[in-house]
Amino acid sequence: MMKTKIIFACFASSFVGAQVGINTSNPAASLDVVAKRTNGSTSEGIIAPRLTGNQIKSADARYTAPQTGTFVYAMSAVSGPTAKTVNITAPGYYYFDGRIWQKMGKDGSAFTGDIKHSARAADHGGWYLLNGRAISTLPVAARAAAASLGFTGNIPNATNRVLKTKTGAETIGSVGGVNTITIARVNLPNVNFTGTLTGAMDLAGTHAHRTQGNAGNAGQHSHNVVGRTTANGNHRHRPFEGAVSNNGRQTVFLFGNTHRLNNGLGNYESTGHLGQPRAWNGIGIAEVTDLAGEHRHTLESGTAQATGIHNHAINILSTENGNHRHSLTNIRAAVPTGGSGTALDNRSAFLVVNTYIYLGQ
Repeated sequence: MMKTKIIFACFASSFVGAQVGINTSNPAASLDVVAKRTNGSTSEGIIAPRLTGNQIKSADARYTAPQTGTFVYAMSAVSGPTAKTVNITAPGYYYFDGRIWQKMGKDGSAFTGDIKHSARAADHGGWYLLNGRAISTLPVAARAAAASLGFTGNIPNATNRVLKTKTGAETIGSVGGVNTITIARVNLPNVNFTGTLTGAMDLAGTHAHRTQGNAGNAGQHSHNVVGRTTANGNHRHRPFEGAVSNNGRQTVFLFGNTHRLNNGLGNYESTGHLGQPRAWNGIGIAEVTDLAGEHRHTLESGTAQATGIHNHAINILSTENGNHRHSLTNIRAAVPTGGSGTALDNRSAFLVVNTYIYLGQ
């Protein structure tokens, strides 16, 4: 009875000072509990309200925003969890965050849907590896938690992926992107590659270089002629038509000392041409010369007739006769890059860990 009076007195004093001290007359907080003994002769500490998971669930309607921060000790998991008690999956301390009961444990405070990285290799303490497994393989409470996050069929698969904050149009748990990229032509900047072309121009069949044009002399001029005509076989020389002598008679040739038609004495035997008898001691005349056999006519130096302003056409073939160049215009040349088209790894330097999501136990 005395003990009850002491406790009552202690709490009664708290209403006056607005702070409550247990085993201390100078509380340092709203509730300050000081150990009564420190020698191990008594059990010290604070025991939170102890309820089963189902007892906590039965008071669902009582826990709203004003109860945020309430903590209790659940002595057993809840059966048939509600949205508020989905995380009460094992004995332990739980606190109400204003919406749902969250477990307090060695993994720290965690909310349904929290993501963490860990070096652990398997599920632990309500954390489930994001490996794309079927939701139906999870414990009952974890299934409900996954459904509350909008997952259907499977939980997301974070294998070989980094996390990205969603945009307004994206869905939590959706995946995208690739780990490698391949550069296409449209990805290259619009630049001209420079390089050296080595080789020979293609031969387009046997050909030569032709020069065409006119000689430059464009005024009246003459051509000098020096030389002799070519041999042209047996022929006769006849006075040109209309040629006459001084006495108006047609020009003839005078012959002498020839063996043609001679009288055996080396004298020309006259034919009595133009009514003339044989005369001049064997010298005679004729209208044509005798055939003289193949021979040449020598041309003395002279001047060809001027023909007025004219040009001389030139059409010759050049020879491959020294260094020269060929001009190229609008020629498309292939400049090889030397690449092999290997895809690029699109990932930054990384540390390999596992990714987990908290769904409760």
